Amino acid sequence: MKIHYIQNDELAALGHIEEWAAEKNYPLACTKMYENQALPDIESFDMLIILGGRMGAYEEAAFPWLAVEKEFMKKAIKGKKMVLGICLGAQLLAEVLGGRVYPHEHQEMGWWPIQVSARSTFFEGVPDQFPAFEHHGDTFDLPQDATLLASSTGCTNQAFSYGENVVGIQFHPEFSEDIICELAVNERPSSSGEYIQAPDSWTGRQDLLIGAKRVLFTLLNNMEANLSR
Repeated sequence: MKIHYIQNDELAALGHIEEWAAEKNYPLACTKMYENQALPDIESFDMLIILGGRMGAYEEAAFPWLAVEKEFMKKAIKGKKMVLGICLGAQLLAEVLGGRVYPHEHQEMGWWPIQVSARSTFFEGVPDQFPAFEHHGDTFDLPQDATLLASSTGCTNQAFSYGENVVGIQFHPEFSEDIICELAVNERPSSSGEYIQAPDSWTGRQDLLIGAKRVLFTLLNNMEANLSR
């Protein structure tokens, strides 16, 4: 299986997805949108992964390449590629599928429990509740015909599926300790809030990282299986 991933921000890297792909011997290719790199031919990959970013999905005026990225995502979905969007990537998916993306009433930052709300082939083997790292201030409306898969107390739409080939997740199971440490230094909360944990509590949580990585690998394995069905 050939994987192409879109990186929207230098701070939102591939993380543990790279480890999963290496274990499977799957080739990885990348487009860094913030460097205005060219997107590939749709037929050059089987799975598309859209990573996070500090910009909003609606900020096309400031980041004009977002419009190009959205059109590319539409082509990948129409072409029946397996598509996974994470954080900003999930918000972009929601928008291209007809949903609305907008600033949430509060930010979510730190480790928060995620509750699975619907069973699907994508979440087969995922625990009913699991911890996940969050770092976002936007949310989205669920697109028509999408299925809500998971929620948190602070944000209803944490994961959704659309058809047999699209998954969006608001949380970050792909983040490694290094990525979280960098966020704790460079992207600290600008204010306090009910769902904002102190950056010092974000790092050094190997127990939570292991659980989050297990959820990520289970999801990716399920998406791989769906692709071959």
